[in-house]
Amino acid sequence: MSRQSFRKRLLAILVAASLAASMAPAAAQPAPLDLRSLLQVEGGLRVGGRPLDRMALLRLYQQRDFEPIWAAAPEREAALLRALGAATEHGLDPAVFVVPTTRRDEREVLLTDAFLRYAAALARGRVRAKELEGDWAFPAPAFDGTATLDRAIGGDVGAVLAGLAPAEPGYKQLQEALARYRKIAANGGWRHVPDGAKLKRGDSGAAVAALRRRLAAEGYLAPEALTGGFDATVEAAVKRFQAQHGIAPDGAVGPDSFRALNVPAAARVEQIRANLERWRELPRNWPKTRIEVNVPAATLSAIEDGEARLVMRAIVGAEDHPTPVMRARMNAVLFNPAWTIPASIVKNEILPKLRQDAKYLERNHYVYRGPALQQLPGPSNALGRVKFEMPNVYDVYLHDTPSRPLFKRVSRSLSHGCVRLESPRELALYLLAAQTGWGHEDIDRVIAAGATQRVPLARSLPVYLLYWTAFVDPDGAVEFRDDIYARDLRLSTALATRDADERLVPTVSLDQTASDFGHND
Repeated sequence: MSRQSFRKRLLAILVAASLAASMAPAAAQPAPLDLRSLLQVEGGLRVGGRPLDRMALLRLYQQRDFEPIWAAAPEREAALLRALGAATEHGLDPAVFVVPTTRRDEREVLLTDAFLRYAAALARGRVRAKELEGDWAFPAPAFDGTATLDRAIGGDVGAVLAGLAPAEPGYKQLQEALARYRKIAANGGWRHVPDGAKLKRGDSGAAVAALRRRLAAEGYLAPEALTGGFDATVEAAVKRFQAQHGIAPDGAVGPDSFRALNVPAAARVEQIRANLERWRELPRNWPKTRIEVNVPAATLSAIEDGEARLVMRAIVGAEDHPTPVMRARMNAVLFNPAWTIPASIVKNEILPKLRQDAKYLERNHYVYRGPALQQLPGPSNALGRVKFEMPNVYDVYLHDTPSRPLFKRVSRSLSHGCVRLESPRELALYLLAAQTGWGHEDIDRVIAAGATQRVPLARSLPVYLLYWTAFVDPDGAVEFRDDIYARDLRLSTALATRDADERLVPTVSLDQTASDFGHND
């Protein structure tokens, strides 16, 4: 075949191939997402087994002219899935945020729904404490889901979501504690310590061996210290355990210590989860200078520039008279206060005593001021010699008390809701330090004079009455306290109910879903 003939034949082949290619069907392209039809269906919307807020999603996508957020950006979707996988670190159930494999348009809205629910959980909590408690006065933090999503679209999805969680050290430390206790629980937790006779230094036997194993499981004893009797090392470990669980640190294991030792590791995990949820519903940007009362721990701290300057014991509300969870501003110190007695106390406590003792009012310095019963200032006044004014809807305040021996008790939930202070004069001195003429001697002189005197504070201070049953102390130790008002129980129950409503059994794991887009970390 001549060269010219060869060229003609090759050209014919190429032309034929070109014609064939032009006539062949194009490679299959993904069909465009029909989000408009999906979201404009009347009635409720349930996708992939999960009920969705159709109207909220419709408004969001209408603003974007129904353009997809995730389907067009695989890297963004993978970043979201990685962020959702970190829900466990915040004590949240990751199964609640699983996005199942389904149709592309359905998956698109499920991803947006998961983003909004997870963002809201980090920004303001999963449940509303005001719906569970009659004495919760904190508003939930503000949250704008659309604005948050816009920030994530224009930036780093993971960073935007992580920035919604509380930034306070107390929250971060509790996250670390959660990881530690989850690991303990995953490894089997700790065995029950037989709660028989009291254990003390010098004892030996099977019960002491069980105690050693229990203390080692939580880190109070070294792993190699499993053998031996109840020696000085065990006693020191028991004292640390007791101090970190609100038990008198005498080094001997009695009923209270047995009870705390035998709380399962899984229960401690749930206790930490409840307190993380409580953190998320509280305000952000805490003032660095404030007065803070941890009610379950029955302690007050005067915090200045982020550091505790003054710490003292407190007496808080009894189980049937809980101290509320609230924020107020302290504006004055009242020396030698009179006590105007609430009508409920008059009815339930004073009148029954008056029926038995006609001179009860006289002996306790009660007088009527119009229709109200009032106790006159003096050493026996129930408010003591100092009251700290902080106007609030619950009419609770901080004050002194003549019942000083009560501060020696470890369990100090004894009041009608107000907070009694172990060292009220020290707190008054701290608050008035910047005001001329209010040193130790000045305060003592005013109190000794006996007349009521109100001293406005030059600078009012925020006061927080809080409910922490799991927290990390300044030494880095995890501490637990009893759920004296059952707030943890109600919160955990509400969380479990909401999680059950939204949880899906995943068809694939979050990591597997991310790997579909080439981003399996």
